[in-house]
Amino acid sequence: MLRFRLFGIPVGVHVTFLFIALLGATAYRGFDIALWTVAVFLAILAHEMGHALTARAFDAKDVSVTLYGLGGVTTYRHGANGMTHGRSFFVSAAGSFVGIVLGGAVWLLGRNGAFSGVSPEVEVFLESFVFAALVWGVLNWVPIVPLDGGHMVESLAAMVNERRAPLIGQIVTWVAVAIVVPLALVNGQQFAAILVVLFALAGIRDYRAKVEAQKAKDREDARARGVVIPDDVQSPPSSSSPPSADRPPQRSPSDDGDHARRPDTPEFPI
Repeated sequence: MLRFRLFGIPVGVHVTFLFIALLGATAYRGFDIALWTVAVFLAILAHEMGHALTARAFDAKDVSVTLYGLGGVTTYRHGANGMTHGRSFFVSAAGSFVGIVLGGAVWLLGRNGAFSGVSPEVEVFLESFVFAALVWGVLNWVPIVPLDGGHMVESLAAMVNERRAPLIGQIVTWVAVAIVVPLALVNGQQFAAILVVLFALAGIRDYRAKVEAQKAKDREDARARGVVIPDDVQSPPSSSSPPSADRPPQRSPSDDGDHARRPDTPEFPI
């Protein structure tokens, strides 16, 4: 894995990121594939840095970025003050926002003739960057968990009802799937339709993990009150007892000290 630091944030590039080059081979040939790959690399890196720098601005700790496959993931630990739902919303939105601003700026400059007369190679690079930064940025705001838009919906829902936020995210996800997939098929984007369904299925795993994290938190809160709630795989205890010194309460995955993962997998154009 290639590793470096950008603005003090560790960045890793997994070998699977080279799949981007294979994707470019469907539209380009020769040296243009390398130009496409570099442009997409910069666009996705800018996207992830948007997440990472925003999280760090909100006092997140151990922020890092990994690029892989068709996208990337930003990981961090919550700071001493935790991460409010409002801040989580902005962290989720920041990635695509950066991409849309950068890609939109390049597109507007091109529309106004700023790049007239450049070489064909530069044209390929700029077109690839605009596509990956602007188009993928917009598509990442589609409300499908685990894309940014899905996490944004969950953060907004959590402001009203934290416990039901993951379920609301799933409902919105499958409504979006029911709209996006037929549109993709009508426009001849069968592969995009398959990706959307795969993303939504991955979101189910994300939903189950959050449900389990909530159960763990409920058990910890109950132990703090002196009530023992058995795990799903255990038999009910004969009596309730408060946690003792030799049996401290277990930390749940939702605690501030645990890692938050924010995957971002760009979609194909729909």
